Amino acid sequence: MKEKKHNTGLNVPEGYFDTFEDRMMIKVMEENLPKSNGFKVPEGYFKQFEVSPSLNVDTTTQPAVISIFRKKTLLYVSGVAASLLLIISLVNTKNDNLSMESLSADTVEAYINDGVADIDAYDVLALLSEEELESISIPSEVVSEENLEAYLIENLDETSLLIE
Repeated sequence: MKEKKHNTGLNVPEGYFDTFEDRMMIKVMEENLPKSNGFKVPEGYFKQFEVSPSLNVDTTTQPAVISIFRKKTLLYVSGVAASLLLIISLVNTKNDNLSMESLSADTVEAYINDGVADIDAYDVLALLSEEELESISIPSEVVSEENLEAYLIENLDETSLLIE
C-alpha cells in the first residue's frame, strides 16, 4: 500500500540543526549571567565635585608658547643660505681677461714643470702636426754625444733590441 505523508505546512530552515547546539549554549549562558553589573553610585556623589571658586587656581598665567622658528633653526637656515649664495657667486663669476692668448709661454712652462699638470713629452708630441714637428729645431748644445750615449746606456733595454 501507499504510505500517506502528512504535510503540516511547517518547514525547517536550511542549516537550522547545524548551529542549534551553539545557539542553545549561548542562550543557557545568558540566563546564568547576572542582570546588573554590581556597581552602584551613592546618592549625591557627583554633586560634591562641582567647581568651587574657593580653589586657588591661577588663571592669569599664560600658557607656554613654543615658536616654530627657533633661534637655532634660524641660524642653520641662514648658514645654508649664505653657503649657497657664496657657491653660486663663485660659479657665476666671469673673468673675461683670462684666455689662452693672455697666458705667456713662461707661465704655461712653469705650470707644467711644477708638476701641477701631468703632461710629458709624448702628450705634447701627440698634439703637434707633421709640419710643426719638422719645423722644431733642437739646439745642438742641448743634446751632445755624451748626453745621448749616457741616455741610451741608462734607458736601453737589451731584450727590446733583440725583439726588433
